[in-house]
Amino acid sequence: MATTYTGFPDPGGSRSTALDTTSALYIGGSLSNNSSIFQDSVTSSDPTDFYKIRIGASSSDPASAVTLRLNNLTGNASLILYDESGTTLQTANSSGTTPELLTRSLNPGLYYVRVGSVSGASTNYNLSLSANPININKAGDDSQAQAFNIGSLTSNYITTDYVGNRGVILDNDDYYKFDVVNSGAFSLNLNGLGGDANVELQNNSGTIIQTSTQTDTNSESISRSLASGTYYIRVYPGSTSATNYTLNLNFAADPVDNAGNTLATARNINTLSSTASTFTDYINSIDSNDYYRFDLTSIALVGLTLTPQTADANVQLLHSNGTAIATSSQTGITPDIIRHSLNAGSYYIRVYPASGAATNYDLSVSSTPIAPDIAPNTRGTAKNIGTLDGSQNFSDFIGNIDTDDYYRFNLLYKSQLTVSLLGLSDNPRVDLLNSTGTTLQSFNLSENTPEFTFVTNNLVAGTYYVRINSLGANTFYNLSLLSDRQIEKFEIFPGSSSSNPNNLTALGSTLYFTANDGNGVQLWKSDGSLASTTKLTNINPGSFNPDKLTIFGSKLLLSADDGTNGRELWVYDGTTANRVSNINPGLGSSDPNNLTVVGNKTFFTANDGTNGNELWAYDGTTVSLVKDIYSGSKSSSPSNLIAFNNKLYFTASDSVNGVELWSSDGTAVGTTLVKDIRPGALGSDPATLTAIGSTLYFTTNDGTKGLELWKSDGSNAGTTIVKDITSGTGGFGPTELRGLGNTLYFVTDSNGDFKQELWKSNGTDAGTVRVKNDLTKAPNISFGPLYLTAVGSTLYFTTYDSTTGLELWKSNGTDAGTVLVNDIWEGPDPNNSFPSSLVNFGNTLYFVASESANDREVWSSDGTDVGTRRVSDINSTGNANPTHLTVVGTQLFFTATNGTDGTELWVL
Repeated sequence: MATTYTGFPDPGGSRSTALDTTSALYIGGSLSNNSSIFQDSVTSSDPTDFYKIRIGASSSDPASAVTLRLNNLTGNASLILYDESGTTLQTANSSGTTPELLTRSLNPGLYYVRVGSVSGASTNYNLSLSANPININKAGDDSQAQAFNIGSLTSNYITTDYVGNRGVILDNDDYYKFDVVNSGAFSLNLNGLGGDANVELQNNSGTIIQTSTQTDTNSESISRSLASGTYYIRVYPGSTSATNYTLNLNFAADPVDNAGNTLATARNINTLSSTASTFTDYINSIDSNDYYRFDLTSIALVGLTLTPQTADANVQLLHSNGTAIATSSQTGITPDIIRHSLNAGSYYIRVYPASGAATNYDLSVSSTPIAPDIAPNTRGTAKNIGTLDGSQNFSDFIGNIDTDDYYRFNLLYKSQLTVSLLGLSDNPRVDLLNSTGTTLQSFNLSENTPEFTFVTNNLVAGTYYVRINSLGANTFYNLSLLSDRQIEKFEIFPGSSSSNPNNLTALGSTLYFTANDGNGVQLWKSDGSLASTTKLTNINPGSFNPDKLTIFGSKLLLSADDGTNGRELWVYDGTTANRVSNINPGLGSSDPNNLTVVGNKTFFTANDGTNGNELWAYDGTTVSLVKDIYSGSKSSSPSNLIAFNNKLYFTASDSVNGVELWSSDGTAVGTTLVKDIRPGALGSDPATLTAIGSTLYFTTNDGTKGLELWKSDGSNAGTTIVKDITSGTGGFGPTELRGLGNTLYFVTDSNGDFKQELWKSNGTDAGTVRVKNDLTKAPNISFGPLYLTAVGSTLYFTTYDSTTGLELWKSNGTDAGTVLVNDIWEGPDPNNSFPSSLVNFGNTLYFVASESANDREVWSSDGTDVGTRRVSDINSTGNANPTHLTVVGTQLFFTATNGTDGTELWVL
């Protein structure tokens, strides 16, 4: 540890007046390897400071390597060493404020050091004095032939010695010889220097491999890879230097090389799979190439990842002839990655160091087979997926051997297109093209995005293409194409007024409806385009008011008033609308109602002004009274008309019986009472007639069991009660009768607690059961299920639950399968989405509901929570109030208001 002296008397300007450092006030003897530092200054008036020093304690001590250093200068100063008699031994005189260094070997004795101002310069200074005895000087090591033989270097070797070209001991070269049996990592450190010394590494022939020549007393070092062989180290002093040194050698043999160094000796790593295999090895400047071979029997995506451990290494994928297919050369220890699709054949991997660096590494290799290409590479040969109505999904590969995949599809209606690429491991490009190949949208994926989706709105009907371009990427992908028909408004009554479309009726792919364009309610039609939405009649403006639209073959029947003959039966044949009856002659109206088609007849109710409201029929040519059931002017009031078993079934009363179940084949004699369920004038009042297969279900009250579920096969004997569900004569009775397959679903109160429950029936007493048993939970509480609607094998309905309010439910007919679909407006009552207008559209449920952020809009559901979504945003600030949801072919028509244009016709 250095000792610093300050505040001492100014050293004299001659040897005789020199500051005696050997005094007990200072060093107290001879110099040691711990530096003694004297701080003082010289000026123009005090230009010289002399210091007396001692080397060795006695004359028998060995010579020493002396280091004299003058630094912290603020002006130019020189350093001179004298022997005891005043003879100059060595001088250091660098220019300016450059520190001075003087090293020399000296025998024991007294010496003088002079610090002198140069050219009258004034400067402070630190004079550092130290001496290290020279105890080791290997004789005969001054040439390669005389080198000191270390022998086989296998790990670490340390030695000390001396070199110098100034002083009493001159040793200009120290040579060391060593052998390495295997290649490996070699390092050399030359430190413990009191003066400048340098080092060389030489090969067996004396050629210099590497040199380290740091200045001053800085340590020297050499690091590199060495092949097996004999090597020499030369240590030598700087231009004017003498110093002891410590030489530290280290060697670590390379790991065993598992990979060959040529194509011919490459390591065989067959057979690869989609699960990466990892190989560990080592490279350096000696082992500069590691080769691996693999074979492919079919097209595959090959992935390589090279992870260097300590230094930069690179990787190449090679053809069987050694030419490069792909190269990755990341810097440092950043992993190198290559992904390339290859045909069947033999291939090589080359791992090599950057600039001779030495490093261990991990090489991971995988090979994933590529299935035959499903999407061709040009627009002309694109995979034709036909009409896209909903979603379609495809899986394929894109890469350097299959640069383009084209998919062609058709849209029948204006649509929103969603294109999703999933499962990506690289970054391709995706384009949307029109029928002529013009790019509509293009996206270059980046940052290793595993999933990507884009949405295009307002695509008109036509042909389109999706192109996946590799853009240099190699990746498997899953392509999802989803078309959602976009909602379109047909503004019939421009401005804020409403056309109030009504009576929406489907005939093939055409919608017929009534609307008011400002000139009264008339008959209209639409095929889903604005151009096709046209008015068909202009009769009796303001009062024509067509109603009761009913499809009869290829024609449309309706009730209307021409202003002359009252409200009568009309027919539209696709060209014109004509009145087909004048049942109540003159201005009187027969008010045709309950139009029901059975075979080649349409039955309806009408009043001719004489016989009351009775059953009539139209066969396409003639309108006739079927039967005056309640003879005379009183009305039998036929209701609940339904086609069943090629006949008409309905309810009516006559002069003897109250309202009961009747049937008709269209003739008077064939119009008969099916069964007098409740004899007398009061009648059983059948209602909600519902046909399922060969069974007609309905509700009725026989006067004994109350209002219950009945069935009929059309005969008196076959008309019976299904089950007396609610005891006594009271109760609400079954409602909401809906068929699903061969099963009837309905709602009733079984125990008189005024809470409606979901039931089902196969037409037998035993087979008529509650769907969900727990009477304390939905859907068996409050007013029970509403709007029962069948979609496929699932029954959907709206019901109340204390935790979710009025929301969408579904049932497969089992207790466990009767569940909430989605709490659309989250939270309990009053957060009620209240689904209504449920309809089966393309095997998907569409309905109207509310949520916290939107009032009434159109929704759809596939029966799952995630598959329940809002499909319209017609009125973003208020209530769109969609109603009259009507399926017409592949389109869904309805009425709604956007808050600006009134209630108009919309299509999805």
